[in-house]
Amino acid sequence: MKQRLSLLLVGLALLGLTIPKPPRESSFDYNFSALDQTTIKSLAQQGSLVIVRQRKDMSLINVTAAKVVNAPPEVVWAVLTDFEHYPKFMPQTTDEKVLERQGDMVLIEQTLAIKVWQLPSVDITYRLAYQLEPMTRIRFWHAAGQMEGTYGGWDIMPSGTQTFVFYTLYSDLTSLGWGLGSVMKSQPDFMTGINITTATMVVKAIKEEAERRARK
Repeated sequence: MKQRLSLLLVGLALLGLTIPKPPRESSFDYNFSALDQTTIKSLAQQGSLVIVRQRKDMSLINVTAAKVVNAPPEVVWAVLTDFEHYPKFMPQTTDEKVLERQGDMVLIEQTLAIKVWQLPSVDITYRLAYQLEPMTRIRFWHAAGQMEGTYGGWDIMPSGTQTFVFYTLYSDLTSLGWGLGSVMKSQPDFMTGINITTATMVVKAIKEEAERRARK
């Protein structure tokens, strides 16, 4: 009986989920609140405002895409944290599950279907840890599975009846192995381009969903 109980406890421990600590780069403060709002609005209303951060050797650090959303911050925040419904409005997302919540921390399992040019579509599943600072910002980082090294976050700033939304992303596609991963390793500019495209699509999807909900 004691042996069975010990085995049961070991099994439960193995099934227990843990949220890993954030890497240093995931908690970085980009100081978006210090930017001039008039200039941001003028640029972002022309399309997506994109910032590309690179090292001296031109390798990618991360990208930020920003938009002006015609919805109040509480609506934007509700959309950003509506993880279970991401497949309904988030591009490439085919499945999203909340695995664990610990205070302001959330563990997510996400499945994406990635299609790049003429390459075959790649389905990937991985886990991201999210740290929430309500109505202000979100930071996320790789927790398990594919896409090791991925990190990023959301920053939101109210502006009257509108909200500035900034989405920062570094997605390491070189870890996907033969095929897409090999292309990313041989052509680093491709990875920069895909990160830019992904960040732009994602922030556009959040804008459209938040504005749709605000009109209700």
